[in-house]
Amino acid sequence: MRKPILVLIAFVLLAAALVPVHGDIPARTWLGTVNNGTVDPYYDQGIGVYAYQEGAHAVLAVTVENTNSTSVKGFNVTSVYVSFDWGTTYTSTQVSTTSPISLPYLEERVFFINFTVPSAATVSNLYRHSYTIYSTYKYEDASNKTFSGTYSSTPYYDFVVYSSDQAAARALRNTYETLVDNEPTATSAQALILSNMAANETANGDMYYAQGNFTLAKEAYSAAVNDLNTAFSDQQSYLSMQQNLQIQQIQATINQDNAFASFLNGFSTLWVLLGIGWVLLGIGYIIKWIRTRRPEASTPAAAPA
Repeated sequence: MRKPILVLIAFVLLAAALVPVHGDIPARTWLGTVNNGTVDPYYDQGIGVYAYQEGAHAVLAVTVENTNSTSVKGFNVTSVYVSFDWGTTYTSTQVSTTSPISLPYLEERVFFINFTVPSAATVSNLYRHSYTIYSTYKYEDASNKTFSGTYSSTPYYDFVVYSSDQAAARALRNTYETLVDNEPTATSAQALILSNMAANETANGDMYYAQGNFTLAKEAYSAAVNDLNTAFSDQQSYLSMQQNLQIQQIQATINQDNAFASFLNGFSTLWVLLGIGWVLLGIGYIIKWIRTRRPEASTPAAAPA
């Protein structure tokens, strides 16, 4: 029983040794995408996609690493390219067989691949596309022998070409999400109605998008964004009106308080004047009384006849 087990173990180890190591192209980055690695509801399956609109300029940054420990006399990268399932290969212009780039052992270098994304009529936008990245190289070992080889990445299945309507629909959907994240609480009845209408339009857009009807999805998302912007405007007008009413109410209260204060001030002045009047009246009566109490001058007696 031991011999078959040992043979099986040896076979497994040999198979493992024959599996190519893909760490020589350790990373790749898509630049300028419409969708940069997030899940698209149309393609679903929980896989993030890298999407460009048809006709756009695509840039793939490829990291190449020299992992060949026998390349002690030199290691030259001679090409970096990507091959897609629609049968087209795109190559970096930074390097070639006549103009290689030296890469020391365990060092990395980033190469850029530029190309124009095909139209959705040529390369379907109804499914994800696969691609593999390659890098060719030449090196000399310690005995001055020249060798050549190719690094390759694992196949990727996450490249997508968006049609114009599809790209517009995704952009509008993202705009709607941004607006919702910054949406103030609706206190106006009209703003609340518009906000609910926007949510309904978005639900319709999601349904159309999942069905692949990107034209209707774009129209629904556009209506949702317009409704939400109108709701913001109405809410702002409503809050401005409330603020103006509050200012007017405060001003009316101030005016009322000022009028009452003026009344009290005038009322107190009246009492002062009345007091002064009573004082003057009293003085007048005193003077009159004094005059009535003054003794009359005695009449001289008549002379005898």
